[in-house]
Amino acid sequence: MRYVIVGNSFAGIFAAETIRSVDREGSITIIGEEVNRTYTRALIHEYLAGVIEPSKMYLRAENHYDRLDIHLLAGKKATGLNIAKQTVTVGDETIEYDRLFLGVGGAPFIPPGLEGLDKLHGQVFTFTKFSDAQALVEKCREAQNVVVLGAGLIGLQAAEAFAMMGKKVTVVELADYVLPMVSDPLASRMIQSEMEHEGITFCLSESIDELGGKRGKLSEVRLRSGESIPADIFVIAVGVRPNVDWIREAGVAVDRGVLIDHHARTNVETIYAGGDCAQGPELISGSRMVLATIPIATEQGMAAGYNMASVAVEYRGGIPLNALQFGPLQIISYGYVKEKPGQEVLSVLDEKNRIYKKLVLEDNRLTGALFLRWIDRVGLFRYLIEEKINVAPFKHRLLSPDFGPASLPMSIRQKLFGTRQSRLQIPQPMLVHV
Repeated sequence: MRYVIVGNSFAGIFAAETIRSVDREGSITIIGEEVNRTYTRALIHEYLAGVIEPSKMYLRAENHYDRLDIHLLAGKKATGLNIAKQTVTVGDETIEYDRLFLGVGGAPFIPPGLEGLDKLHGQVFTFTKFSDAQALVEKCREAQNVVVLGAGLIGLQAAEAFAMMGKKVTVVELADYVLPMVSDPLASRMIQSEMEHEGITFCLSESIDELGGKRGKLSEVRLRSGESIPADIFVIAVGVRPNVDWIREAGVAVDRGVLIDHHARTNVETIYAGGDCAQGPELISGSRMVLATIPIATEQGMAAGYNMASVAVEYRGGIPLNALQFGPLQIISYGYVKEKPGQEVLSVLDEKNRIYKKLVLEDNRLTGALFLRWIDRVGLFRYLIEEKINVAPFKHRLLSPDFGPASLPMSIRQKLFGTRQSRLQIPQPMLVHV
């Protein structure tokens, strides 16, 4: 069997490892656009800030691919797919496959009007790859003023890293509060306040009008309001879009991402997908969504790997999850934390200790949980959300300081302790570790 995996991030490497745990003979080829072996993108801000060494970025040892007999084509980009011939085009080369996994990730979204700015003498950057952080480390040696466009997860992590380097940082955000996709206004303002104490300035409900400078050198960013901000570096961090154009053109079903089912399979029987490019089952709504998180990429990659190797495994689906830390503030967002009409909200705010708990319910079932500086019971709330437990009998205790498994009815408690915390339905004998 010839297995080809496009993408060398979490989804791709876990797909490859899972295949090898089942099929010791088949050939496995990974096509990776970046020159690096698999690394943790969530740590690039820590590398930029000098908190971790480059060697700590990598997920696997350098000899990992050879040890598992995986052929890695690093620094190679897949540009075409022929479903009828079962081939992938990589430069001038054509690679044949029997089973194909697409883990191509996403590309930074560049807002209209800002395209091509990467040519501005290396002063305009995105922030999604190890190479972005490496380039910024060099550029920061001679820069003092940094403007970050976007106050989502990527933007705030970049801003905090620059602040730790002693730079003057301004964050520009179109929404009226930070982390608009994963938080609510109250928690977001607490995080903003903490970051302002670190010296970071925020321009909310704002957008970029133009970049200014002389002789092709950036010196300022002009906002829609007319304000000008000094800038030696401009970082675009307004989100990521799945890399799906060439996949769509080949005939694989694509919506916002590559559409996959409960087996991580696409509409083409021999092609699977996972990670940031995949639009898979979502547990709360039952629809298919792009959920760009490491745990979901890992599970989708494993599900695909098993099924590609002819071991029937079901991927139940994922739920939006974000776990972040800014200074001493930890925030965990699970599910959908912005309430809709008809939904119930339970919340507790401890201003003195800066602790905030919020739950969103619909028909006595949790659909979202948001915690700031309180992470002790996250696994329990995850279980209640994923299993769609009716919490009516103990709803009044959900946000009590002593709420825990002992607060649950015995029938639910027994199911809780008997549940593997995984969204993969894997036959027990197939739980193989490589």
